[in-house]
Amino acid sequence: MRLCATFFFLLMAFCALAQEKKAPSFELGAGISSGKYMPFWLRANQYGAVPTKESYATAAVSFSDFVQVNKRASWGYGVRALVNLAETRADVLLQEAYLNGRFGIFELQAGRKKQLQGLMDSTLSSGSIIWSGNALPMPMINLVVQDYWAPKFVQGIVGFKGNYAHGWFDNQRSDVSNFYLHQKSFYGRLGKPNGLFKFYGGFNHQVQWGGKLKYADPGNFSAKNGKIASSPKDYFYIITGQSMNVVGGDTATYGINDGWNRLGNHLGTIDVGMEIDWKKAKLFLYRQSIYEDGSLYYGNNITDGLHGVAFTQKADQGIIKVVIEYLNTTSQGGSVFNGSSVFRGLDNYFNNAVYRDGWTYNGMGLGTPMLTLDSETDLTNTDGTFYDNNRVESFYMGVEAKLGENAFMLRGSMSNSIGWFGQENIPAKKQYSVGLQWQRPLQLMGYNTQLKATLGADRGSWKPDVIGGNVSLIVPLN
Repeated sequence: MRLCATFFFLLMAFCALAQEKKAPSFELGAGISSGKYMPFWLRANQYGAVPTKESYATAAVSFSDFVQVNKRASWGYGVRALVNLAETRADVLLQEAYLNGRFGIFELQAGRKKQLQGLMDSTLSSGSIIWSGNALPMPMINLVVQDYWAPKFVQGIVGFKGNYAHGWFDNQRSDVSNFYLHQKSFYGRLGKPNGLFKFYGGFNHQVQWGGKLKYADPGNFSAKNGKIASSPKDYFYIITGQSMNVVGGDTATYGINDGWNRLGNHLGTIDVGMEIDWKKAKLFLYRQSIYEDGSLYYGNNITDGLHGVAFTQKADQGIIKVVIEYLNTTSQGGSVFNGSSVFRGLDNYFNNAVYRDGWTYNGMGLGTPMLTLDSETDLTNTDGTFYDNNRVESFYMGVEAKLGENAFMLRGSMSNSIGWFGQENIPAKKQYSVGLQWQRPLQLMGYNTQLKATLGADRGSWKPDVIGGNVSLIVPLN
């Protein structure tokens, strides 16, 4: 299955290259840091394009096309490839390479394509809890309803959207090879698209499943003889979230963990939101509640989640948008777990006993960047790909503005690292991070180029204080 997926992925990229390219561009840039880490708001939520560590130089090429076949059907493609050169390594990244076809309300996507999951501000948020755009896009086949669809008989008052996807995790991990992602989401809107008030609600469901262990497991805890369940029957259990304990606990077929639990690593968020849409501005309030080990079902981790307010002016100049967010992941259901509804704690967000590199892809976290990997801070003296900083409280503000032809984006955060149960940081370890991005059009040798520069700084006790910046020039090639 892995070989077929790789062949399909390469064929898809070749087909995209063979088409007439529209809107191609070339980007040349560099980033520099005063320490071994890049400033947080230079590298977070960049879809894996900016290294976590070291200064670097980068070159990228991107192009896309969109073809409207008729009123109901269209197709398109996109490619973005980049090279990062650092002192100790060179990374070649195919950040995007996808084909997509649309018929009616449905769109089928295949390949690597940027995406977000969850209710939040899509351009200025600190990052959705589960899927924030922090890691390199994962290759997947994804059936999507992109826009809220409303049946005619409800006259636009109720709308629905969602997706159903199958993805492939990377094989560079130290824990498991040849394993998959199952992803689905469903969101509803109450209120007409142009109405004053709109209410939103829904969920997303993510599962790491299947694969073969790379580590020793003599007691068959993680898998049965090193192989994790991946049959068609197992896939049904994956998508439904069926408890194997309910169906009898089959440790003759599965590892002990799966045989008495659920097959795979399940996580996601349940989201609600409200929007007030005035003539000249709009206000969006949202809340994401994380679930992973059953604590949310019993209400034990109800205080954990992402809370956000986004205010947007419908204007071309001045302050365009302000986003304020508060993230709390310190409860995790409490310090005790015994399987009952009363004690359903120790969730250990984004870590897993079977998939030991956790909720990561290509060495970077898939969820909110506020929860950091061992390799991203100096909180411990190791350098692994797992979350050693997932009990976090953070405050965030983002501001977007435009003055003339100059576009600005300011991000700032203050985060407390609480530490793990029984090993709390007293007082909490604080980290302050800020990033300021500036972009403007520039005439260069007859080309309408874009010049972009970002300054960032971190100060606190997670890692050594650092200051840095990056600059890039985006040149159209048509």
